[in-house]
Amino acid sequence: MSEKDERRRYPRFPTDEVQGSFSYSVKANVDNLSLGGFAVRTSAQLQVGRKYNFRLGEGSASVQLEGEVKWCRLAGTEKLDTGDVVPVYSAGIAFEDILTTNAEQLHQFMEKNVILDLKQRIFGRLKVESESEIDLQTESKFLVKQLSASGMLIITELPPKPESIVGLELQLNDHSFECMGRVVYAAEVDLVEEELRYRVGIEFVQSSKDQLRILESFIRNELERED
Repeated sequence: MSEKDERRRYPRFPTDEVQGSFSYSVKANVDNLSLGGFAVRTSAQLQVGRKYNFRLGEGSASVQLEGEVKWCRLAGTEKLDTGDVVPVYSAGIAFEDILTTNAEQLHQFMEKNVILDLKQRIFGRLKVESESEIDLQTESKFLVKQLSASGMLIITELPPKPESIVGLELQLNDHSFECMGRVVYAAEVDLVEEELRYRVGIEFVQSSKDQLRILESFIRNELERED
């Protein structure tokens, strides 16, 4: 049975009542760093004003931080080993709520990972000594427009990349349905209050039997009854 035939086994039902959220991770390389923020390069365009969580360093020397994107611009392109050409964006992220403990941990990380003497330029931006790749993690809320036992169509403010895997949580009355989802496609759909909204198709993957029972029960009792 083909993937297309498999999808046809699960009818889609329209809905405007189901909401949820997905967690999304973007790979980025750190260019320079200060006690107030850092600059990164990434293949994904980061939304100005959006907050991301990330970890600098590894093991006991790492520090967990949150930052807000202050600017993002296209810096050029890069040719992959596959021959594909992808965009490269440069973005500036300001650290949020640096507490005393985090500030000390960040200071220690910078002492070990920047090129210049930290004591000479403690308030300046310092070049990171090696290519430091990090995961920028964020969460976006969405509204479900169509729902089936195999996937859904949503409207959201953050467009995840096609073929990426995201962590999903749907609020289904008194229950939560959680699983991983594969992004099938993402496209601009409308401008709402001067912000773009995106139509995103997601296929459910890696869902447990218990979670599937929650979803199927909701569809049977709430959506099929209305159809």
